[in-house]
Amino acid sequence: MRNLIAAILTFTSGAALAQEATPAPEAAPATEAAPATPNTDERVTNTEGKVASIEEQLAEIKSILSPLTKLKFSGYVQARYQWEESREDGTGGYSRFLVRRGRLKATYTGDLVQYMLQIDAVPTGVTVRDAEATLFIPGTKQNMSVTLGQMKWPFGYESVQSSSDREFPERTRVVRAFLPDERDRGVKYAGKFGFFRLGVGLFDGNGMSYPGSVGVDNDKEKDFVGRAGFDLKWISGGVSGWYGHTMGRGAGETYRHAHERSRVGADLQVYLDFLPIGATAIKGEYIKGKTYVSNGAELLDRQASGWYALLVQNIGLTNAVAVRYDYFDAATGIPATAAAPGSDRPAGTNAIGTIGATAIHYFGENLKLSVTYEHPMTATVAGVKDPRDNLLTAQLQARY
Repeated sequence: MRNLIAAILTFTSGAALAQEATPAPEAAPATEAAPATPNTDERVTNTEGKVASIEEQLAEIKSILSPLTKLKFSGYVQARYQWEESREDGTGGYSRFLVRRGRLKATYTGDLVQYMLQIDAVPTGVTVRDAEATLFIPGTKQNMSVTLGQMKWPFGYESVQSSSDREFPERTRVVRAFLPDERDRGVKYAGKFGFFRLGVGLFDGNGMSYPGSVGVDNDKEKDFVGRAGFDLKWISGGVSGWYGHTMGRGAGETYRHAHERSRVGADLQVYLDFLPIGATAIKGEYIKGKTYVSNGAELLDRQASGWYALLVQNIGLTNAVAVRYDYFDAATGIPATAAAPGSDRPAGTNAIGTIGATAIHYFGENLKLSVTYEHPMTATVAGVKDPRDNLLTAQLQARY
């Protein structure tokens, strides 16, 4: 009986627990109302709003980027290996690596204005090469301009040609003598009238690295420099002139006096494309003048002259060869002589003619390798030897 009562209690309590554990069913959530579908006019209105917003954003971005599209950066590096013969007397001669040029140029060009700054950063220091502020004369479509600052002299062809475009590592002797560093501070007018080109300016006249007056003029004398030329694409050329004075103390002078500094020149370039291997270019230039720079010193009243002829032949699209002869008479009218009585060395005034050849290979648009060999020939007299000063230059140029 006791067992029966226990079984009944166990059964009833289990049933009660089962009833407590069973959860009550939750009420079904209320059904949300479906969003109303926009009609065609509403969709068009929304789309127009989004388009207007995008247009405003694009206009803002364009306003921000517009000045940047007018600003351009460019530059190049010329790294070299050079070897030169040692002369009989033990002077000269070297084997060296060097960075000849490391240019960085920024140019901003607007409708009426152009700004240009170029520096040259090499292991020996950093120098400002160009610092120009240009005004394009209104109504001339940028064909006429006035520039103030430090810029290239408007004289001849080779002096204004970029070093990155030149076939040979350095400019010719006559150009280096009459136009050292190719630049000066002054004001220049430039104009294009069809195929006619005109560039004239007023400059300090001392160039960039005149001893004792780097970056400034050392006197009140100013030099007038100009070139009138033409450009018919396949042939171009011009005539140049320079007239001015420089203050200096000549031989036998107690005080400084104004000495004439002048040059005249003519240049011609011809571009032909009749050979099946590639285009051909022939270039030449002649300069004659008084007072020039040699070894960092200005030689007052010294008459000199020189010229060069250059032949460039492209071979396909990636190779070229060039041959150049340049001649410089450092003292026109003075015959060749020895450096000193009894010496076998030529005087510094003796004329020098240099024959050179170069081979060029382009690794695309931005990299160029050139190997150049030059053989200078100094005028001699009896008992005077032509110095051994042949020069080999291997140059790798990268530009952007």
